Amino acid sequence: MTSVCWTRWRSYCAKSRLAGTASANREDSSMANAVEKLQETHASLIAAVQACDWQQVGELDKACREQVRAAMEDPARDDQQVASTLEELSETYREVVALCQAVQGKLAEELQGLQRGRQGAKVYQMFR
Repeated sequence: MTSVCWTRWRSYCAKSRLAGTASANREDSSMANAVEKLQETHASLIAAVQACDWQQVGELDKACREQVRAAMEDPARDDQQVASTLEELSETYREVVALCQAVQGKLAEELQGLQRGRQGAKVYQMFR
């Protein structure tokens, strides 16, 4: 499925390559374990989006939600680091949503074309 996605949606998936690039500029400070896990999952989410692996994106989305909760509940958290990580994650989600909407629109166009083709074939068969 990934290769089909890549060949058909290369231009859309290419846009996602920039998603979350700010996370690559992490500071090497001692931050809470929950925030570190969230950043690692965020990086994995970006990689899955770039690969158009939508099943993996869904799984990582669930993991991100759990890790956001854990990071917010961590008493040893660095609020500034959590805020920065959440802002990066939010930007990635905005881009992922836009990408998904573009892919959904393209799929809808293809389905409409298939339906028109089917209708045309039926009309051809009727007058044959």
